Amino acid sequence: MAKKSKDVYGSDGQTNLLTFDPERLVLVTDEMSPLYDDRVNLPVDEALARNIDYQGVLEPIAIAKNPETGAAEVVFGRQRVKAARLANEWRRARGEAPLLVPAVVYQGKRQSALDAIASENEARRADSPIGRAEKMRRHRAMGYGDDQIAVIYNCGVETVRATLSLLESPAAVREAVDAGEITVTQARQLSKLNPDEQREKVRELVKAGEGVKPHERARRQREVLASNKPRTRGRREIEARLAVANGLYADALRWVLGLDDEPQATSAAEQQEGA
Repeated sequence: MAKKSKDVYGSDGQTNLLTFDPERLVLVTDEMSPLYDDRVNLPVDEALARNIDYQGVLEPIAIAKNPETGAAEVVFGRQRVKAARLANEWRRARGEAPLLVPAVVYQGKRQSALDAIASENEARRADSPIGRAEKMRRHRAMGYGDDQIAVIYNCGVETVRATLSLLESPAAVREAVDAGEITVTQARQLSKLNPDEQREKVRELVKAGEGVKPHERARRQREVLASNKPRTRGRREIEARLAVANGLYADALRWVLGLDDEPQATSAAEQQEGA
């Protein structure tokens, strides 16, 4: 006789896990309902849908039975349900079997459902950027392509590469990212500098963001990074330089301004004169 899972794993309890076609689950939109959460109106997360298409819904949602209609209403897990619906559209278009959504029955009182909705979301803790980068590195080492890693981590390929670049950054940069003082994108921009320049620039970025609101911090940090970019010379400035230039340098300026098809070769004497 087959053993029960409870006995096989030595668990202290067992609950029933239900599975649903996501189309049958009801997302409550009535603001007067205790199960209402305004995030039900958020757009479908396509990155999450790709992840679910790849490996299914890994974490069960919670449902409650509507006492009036008998429908299975979602207590928490709305985004997973919406993403699963989109993933199933793709799967049906490919001729593949649709996925089912695992669910547990919410055991609390219906009128207290908002407590569970808030707690379930607030209790989630995302991995740190460096921790995420290390896991991505391990996936790469296992032979996963960046496109596959992007699906697993619910992001784009560029985000995968930016996150992985953190592992090559100086400790000061990695610490600033983990502390939320600079972004992964900013860290990747710094990676174009040598290590000493990165350390100096990250100090400037952190200082620029101290004691200000997020919007102002973003503006100040953009200015810090912009100061690191080479300045583009305008047409008037180039024309002014051309007025006093000669030889190879003048040929190059004329070419930049579109006055010649290509820079003309000059003799060594002309180059000497232009210098």
